[in-house]
Amino acid sequence: MNKKALLVILGVFISMLFFPNSLWSQDLGKLTVGSTYHVVLKDGSELHGELVQKTDEQIVIKTAAMGEITIAASNIEKIDETTAADYKNGKYRFPNPSYSKYLWGPTGRNLKKGDGYYQNVLIVFNSAHYGITDWFSIGAGFEGISTFMGEPIFFVMPKFGYEFFKNFSAGISYLYGNAAVAIKEGGFSGVGVIYGTVTYGNMDYNGTLGFGWAHAEGNMMNDPLITVSGMARVARRLALVTENYLIPADPYYAVFSYGLRILGERSAFDISFLNSKDIAEVFPVGLPVWISYSFHF
Repeated sequence: MNKKALLVILGVFISMLFFPNSLWSQDLGKLTVGSTYHVVLKDGSELHGELVQKTDEQIVIKTAAMGEITIAASNIEKIDETTAADYKNGKYRFPNPSYSKYLWGPTGRNLKKGDGYYQNVLIVFNSAHYGITDWFSIGAGFEGISTFMGEPIFFVMPKFGYEFFKNFSAGISYLYGNAAVAIKEGGFSGVGVIYGTVTYGNMDYNGTLGFGWAHAEGNMMNDPLITVSGMARVARRLALVTENYLIPADPYYAVFSYGLRILGERSAFDISFLNSKDIAEVFPVGLPVWISYSFHF
C-alpha cells in the first residue's frame, strides 16, 4: 500500500469524524406518522411527542405541554422513535449510544444508517466508524505515536450486520491492519481477522457469541478464536460490559475482560479489567488495562 492509499484512508477517517452531516443528511422519510419521537434540536433543546405530519423539509410534533410544533429538518440534530419502555420513573432514558460494540469487539447489530462514532483507546489508538446503510458500516483508524513519527500503523474495519427478527442479529466483520514501515521495508501484506457474530437481546441487555479466524502472509489459523460478550444497562447512565476470549492454544486459553461503561446521550466512557488464570495468581481482580472514550454523532 503506497502513500496515496494511506492518504485516502486518512481522508475517509477525517470525513466520517468531522463532516458526517455533510455526507449524509437527516432522513425524515423513514419516520412514521402516529409514532412518538424524542427530538434533539441543534440548539440543544429537546421535544417529545407524536409525529402528526412530515415532509422532506419539516415535521410536526404534537407535544403534551405545547401542542403542535413545526420543526424544520435543518434544525434537527437527532430524532429517535420512543415507546413507554424508554421512560423510567417518568424520566426519558435516552437510547444506548454504544449499541454496536462491546469494549473492542462488535455485536451482531450494525450501526444504523447515519449513525457514527469516534473512539479513542488509551490515548494513542483512534478510530471512526459510520453506518453507510442499516446493514453495512465502515471504520478506519490509526495509532497516534507511529503516525506522529511518520510511519503510521493503521487499520480498516468493514462490517455487515442485519437484524433477522426482533432481538436477534448476526454480522460478519473484517479487521485489516498494517504498518507503513513494514510495507516500505519488507512488503508485508498485513494481518487480518474475519469474524462472525450472533447477538440476542435489545440495545441495553444483550449477549453475543463470535468466531474469528486470523491470517497473515497467506496463512490462516486452523482453529477459531471464540468470543463470548455481554452488556447490561443497570442505570440510566451506567452499563456493565464483558468481553471474553477463548484463544486456540492446545486446546484453548481463556482471557476475560469486564468493566463499567458510563453513558451520555452521545458518549460512552469505558474502564475495564483484563484477567486470566495466570494473571489472577498475581492480581486476583485483574489488570486495569482498558480505558476508552467514544463520541457518537
